[in-house]
Amino acid sequence: MMLLGRSSEEHSALNLNGTVRNDIDSGVEHGDVLLRYADAAVGRTPDLASSREALNSSMGPDAVVDCAATIANFQRMVRIADGCGIPLDSFSRQESAKWRDGLGIDGFRSRGNTFGEG
Repeated sequence: MMLLGRSSEEHSALNLNGTVRNDIDSGVEHGDVLLRYADAAVGRTPDLASSREALNSSMGPDAVVDCAATIANFQRMVRIADGCGIPLDSFSRQESAKWRDGLGIDGFRSRGNTFGEG
């Protein structure tokens, strides 16, 4: 939501597909560098050191710290949510179906921890 709010403030368009696909421009400044670092940090790619250096070169050392802290916080929240299950009521399931499908979210491993009306 913060990302969407920031987009509204700047009157720019964000493409959420760019948050799950490296070949799409998300509309976020330095989005390619941020996504590369995030993917490496959560273990999807083997180039953590080079992606961290690219992030540092593009955005500076404070951004590296901020990004690492944000990733760590999300990892913590996901573990808690996975541990207790993630309820999704029928209204939310129906209203989010189109964008969940478009982003491929239902294919994420953590999808198995979501419960609610079928």
